[in-house]
Amino acid sequence: MTKSQANKLGKSLRRNLNANEVPTSECLNNLQEYRTSFKDDVSSVFEKLAILAKETRKDSISSFRIKRIESILSKIKREPTMALGNMGDIAGCRVLLYSEFALKKLIEKIHLQFDVKYVNDYLENSKEDGYRGYHIYIYSPNNNSRLIEIQLRTIESHKWASMVEIIDILFNLKIKEGQTHKEFERFHLLFANKKNLSLNEKKELIKIDIKHNIHSKLNEVFIKNHLKIWNEWINLNKKEDSNYFIIEVDENKTSNIISFDSYEIAESSYFTKFKESKNSHFVLTKIEKSNFKRICIAYASYVLIKHDYLEDWTLITNDIIDDLIEKKEREELIFFSKHIYRNMGEQIELIESELQEIKDYQNNEGFDYNAWTEWLQELGARLQRIKEIYKGETAKNERTKNFLYKIFGGQ
Repeated sequence: MTKSQANKLGKSLRRNLNANEVPTSECLNNLQEYRTSFKDDVSSVFEKLAILAKETRKDSISSFRIKRIESILSKIKREPTMALGNMGDIAGCRVLLYSEFALKKLIEKIHLQFDVKYVNDYLENSKEDGYRGYHIYIYSPNNNSRLIEIQLRTIESHKWASMVEIIDILFNLKIKEGQTHKEFERFHLLFANKKNLSLNEKKELIKIDIKHNIHSKLNEVFIKNHLKIWNEWINLNKKEDSNYFIIEVDENKTSNIISFDSYEIAESSYFTKFKESKNSHFVLTKIEKSNFKRICIAYASYVLIKHDYLEDWTLITNDIIDDLIEKKEREELIFFSKHIYRNMGEQIELIESELQEIKDYQNNEGFDYNAWTEWLQELGARLQRIKEIYKGETAKNERTKNFLYKIFGGQ
């Protein structure tokens, strides 16, 4: 499809969307053809980028995807002057790194390796909503009329972005796509600056959480999905050549993961799912040297089994408790203590369900030692963290430690 043909297709789709009509089958088939024609372009970039990322830092996580049909349609409607042929993020790669120092080194390498058209730098100046990252738009090595987007983020920034998507899914919102919701937008902004919040801002963050039951909803969904997705991953783990994944959150907020041996089969399945699925979110991706931990980090908003916010919540409330004890504000102290006790109980419920499941799995005929070991190590790390919280070891001083110890009955 030529650029002019793509632009003509974009205009047809925009007319349908503006009239609140479902795009015709012909238009959707043409859009799928246009999407998938980027495969060779993004693959060639990904192969070089993954090598550069590993040279920069061995624990980097590299993935690529072709933009979801829903996201393309949403962008066409949201940006009425953008031509489909000029959309610079139809195909994209993403690299996640554990430090901003490594990220900046990789930026330098990319500018030397690829033909860069332009960049969006959200490191020096984050977006108004709190997002931080670095987006580079390069000419495809195979076709210089096409652009490939490279997104670079620290793991910390990516977890923040994942939280925005998780909130959208749990509360049926579209904040990521521009929908306004003052309280959740404020929540995201506060969460983006969690290391530099004043005590009043920490209280504001937690009160928004309590009002909307964010912590409870996260735990509810995590408990439901954790055992299911682990068992699916263990079964997928037996297929050594499965490099492509469709990860889905259905209308019941249940996560599903399927693997494929070839891109063509994966794309065919993706397009069928798009035409059949309603009210579900799914993505087709390839992740370099995939394992369960890397999948969970790269696509936390689809896997839906854990997020650091549960631990952040505890650390933030510890600071609040410390301040309230010092100021002897009894009423607020009781208010926050109730929610600490309730939320910790929810986390224990998740741990207990996993402990029973991992015992049962060990006795299965299809027992996979490597997958079981990976699961056990991840569970052990969280158990240690829960133990530290219960004993008050996450508190910054003895006064708060003793108070938390009393709340949990010295367990």
